[in-house]
Amino acid sequence: MLSLNQEDDGRRRCILVTNNEVSEAQSSALTQRSILPIDDEWQQLGICRAVTWPRSKFAVLGHRDDGVLLPGEYITAQTRQVPRDRRFRHVSFLDAAALETAAKRRQFVALLEGLPQTVVSQERPFIVSEDHALAVLFDEGAAPAWLDALDAQPHVTDFVIVAPRKNRFDEIKAAVVDLLGPAMVSEELRRPMSEGFPANLEYFRLDFLDPEQVALKRQFREVLPLLWMRSGCIGPRPTVPASAALPPWLIPDANRFAVLLDEARLRDFLPLARSRSDLTHVFLVTDSEDSFQEMAAELQPGQQPVQLYRDYLENFLINRGDRA
Repeated sequence: MLSLNQEDDGRRRCILVTNNEVSEAQSSALTQRSILPIDDEWQQLGICRAVTWPRSKFAVLGHRDDGVLLPGEYITAQTRQVPRDRRFRHVSFLDAAALETAAKRRQFVALLEGLPQTVVSQERPFIVSEDHALAVLFDEGAAPAWLDALDAQPHVTDFVIVAPRKNRFDEIKAAVVDLLGPAMVSEELRRPMSEGFPANLEYFRLDFLDPEQVALKRQFREVLPLLWMRSGCIGPRPTVPASAALPPWLIPDANRFAVLLDEARLRDFLPLARSRSDLTHVFLVTDSEDSFQEMAAELQPGQQPVQLYRDYLENFLINRGDRA
């Protein structure tokens, strides 16, 4: 299972919960040697350690362990506006006299891709349409009127100019460029895989805890990573050394959660919790629903109260069966 969470500095923290599944042949061979899924040799062959872990690591770093950069690009589903030169085509083998009727102009337009013949007008010796990106000038003498019609039409990106003389074509083209400038088009953003990501990567093994030990408040160190995850995985993952006694509360400076382990110390805990406007979750250890409700009412708005260890046990209890 993969989880990505935004941090204050723009980085993303990646959390992986392991999967020790191996192939049927590997499972049979390992079982015959009395190697179980909990053993390290089994786990080394599992999907996570053999496939998911290294691939995730390579993606974050942008290269494999041997230093070879990852080839290819990521599709980001993002676009940006970039300038692009407008395209011009010069028709020098015809002149205005050859295209003086609407019928002849329609025949000419039929040879062009991107314009229907219905846009041809008998009255105007040019085509400028709000619905099409191609404009046509049939008569170089009508260039001033054509330019007026093109003004404020930045969607037009392609131009066909009928002018027997090259220098005249160049003059009209330059006037269009001065009028409209470059075209702005959407370009899909891609990210080279070799760039990696500004991310932290940490792996976790999903184990099972004795619910009675949890209810007796003897598994706080084991549950602590889940509290960190539930509050968004923001900042370094806090720990409590095994050799140290549990504190009456825990409010890590770099994280967005707080834990009150000793409800008798609520009055000392509350000023500290209230002073942290960035806290999103406050975990309150109590067996009493009434005490939990009273303590929760003392928290700041926006600080979500969670009862430990009742909520933990209810969320993670399995094999419950059908109980009335």
